[in-house]
Amino acid sequence: MRDRHREPRARPGDEFASYVAEMLAPLGAVRAARLFSGHGFKIDGVQFAMIIHGVLYLRVDASLADELSALGARPFSYRTTQRTVTVGSYYAVPEDRIDEAEIVLGWARRAVMAARANAERVGTKRVKSGRGSTRKTPRQSDSAA
Repeated sequence: MRDRHREPRARPGDEFASYVAEMLAPLGAVRAARLFSGHGFKIDGVQFAMIIHGVLYLRVDASLADELSALGARPFSYRTTQRTVTVGSYYAVPEDRIDEAEIVLGWARRAVMAARANAERVGTKRVKSGRGSTRKTPRQSDSAA
């Protein structure tokens, strides 16, 4: 009989995710959770970073994207059966800088600001739908009837 109370097995990337979470701790209440084949990092419900296939990506604005790009960083991309999709709103932290905690933390602070600005611009909020799940819906303006 299986023991239902045992610790969950570590999965590939958990150690790196723990390292990143510790590095990001000075930002405040950072929440890490599984995201596809990796981990997502949020503050106040807004995702600002993710680890996919062992690479740390940060949410960027134009300035941070330019800075990271100048250091050789690339935007997040993935392949579908028909094409490669590039997500220009997330850039990889350059591999040669990942152990420079103060630099990464500075970029992460900017990533939080970019993520919050995007959330404000998009203007979405989570609402309850059936069976306790949530979905995104556009915010209604106060003047809407």
